Amino acid sequence: MNIQRYYLLDILRGIAAFSVVIFHYKIFYGSEISKEIFFKENAPLYNFLYFVYDYGWMAVQFFFILSGFIFYTLYMEKIQNKKISKFEFFKLRFSRLYPLHFFTLLICLLIYIYSSHHGYPNIVVADLKHFILNFFLIQNWGLEEFASFNRPSWSISIECLLYIIFFFVFSFNFNKYAISIVCIFLGGAIFFLNKYIGYGIYCFFIGGLTCLIFNKSIKIVKNLNIYWIFTFLLVIISCIILNQIENQIYIKIFVFTFLFPILILNFMSAQNIFKDLGKIFSIIGDVSYSVYLLHYPIQAIIIVILFKMQLKINFDSITLFIAYIFFIFLISFISFKYLEKPFQKLIRNNKSTK
Repeated sequence: MNIQRYYLLDILRGIAAFSVVIFHYKIFYGSEISKEIFFKENAPLYNFLYFVYDYGWMAVQFFFILSGFIFYTLYMEKIQNKKISKFEFFKLRFSRLYPLHFFTLLICLLIYIYSSHHGYPNIVVADLKHFILNFFLIQNWGLEEFASFNRPSWSISIECLLYIIFFFVFSFNFNKYAISIVCIFLGGAIFFLNKYIGYGIYCFFIGGLTCLIFNKSIKIVKNLNIYWIFTFLLVIISCIILNQIENQIYIKIFVFTFLFPILILNFMSAQNIFKDLGKIFSIIGDVSYSVYLLHYPIQAIIIVILFKMQLKINFDSITLFIAYIFFIFLISFISFKYLEKPFQKLIRNNKSTK
């Protein structure tokens, strides 16, 4: 598969990031700042976004699956063939994840200090131990006692662990299909010991296996137009099946194991047919990391301001909701352009490797 920028996958990642933002919108409905009690049926645009309000947390698992797909694409053979060193690999990952994580960690620390000093509600929960865990991005490796600081960053912590596992297993000459399946089952087993790590391993290697299936299947089918139509039909069938499932556990298994991977297969086949499809909306993918990491500190700041001013707002307002989403996008764009990119360039010594 030719390496290119996968604009459609970037768009999916951006949609997933905003899904998490919408899912966390309910945090605003505290009695101190909200005129209304949260009823999801009354939430802004619920009729259109009901699946996001109900299952938006699944977007994080989608991140893991997408990461697995992309990392198999970009790095698997390089690691196996010793074409990338440990130092180079982890420098690339560090430059991508850590600067913004550290920035939001400091913001949350300041929010915690300010709120504690003024007797405001514990919007950010913190202590020295968990600051250290967050500083080293190991806050969800089983050492934590509670969710702390910038809570969505738990998945970034798991991502770091996944990078270590990924690099380790492909440093050996294992069969790529076999090791992927073994890791998937291992993730399923670990879930019962630590659900966050279990989710991460399971979904990451599901994404990796999806990449292997895609590479193999397009060689067999050859006609990408037929493959695109076939995978599109699979997406439709999967959505119909999902609509018939009521058990929450089965919903999760089906979405992570089938729906998300099939969706990626469909978008990848479309991208290989239409090379620049989605390019005009690539900014959605560009800002996705900032959207994901910044939205919780922004929420906390808004809550502190409203609490300080003793204001109560109707968060059921569609106008307010749209303004909030646009504000998140605007701040995230600024973050991407003036924080993420400059620090990546600085750490990577002006290299453009993604």
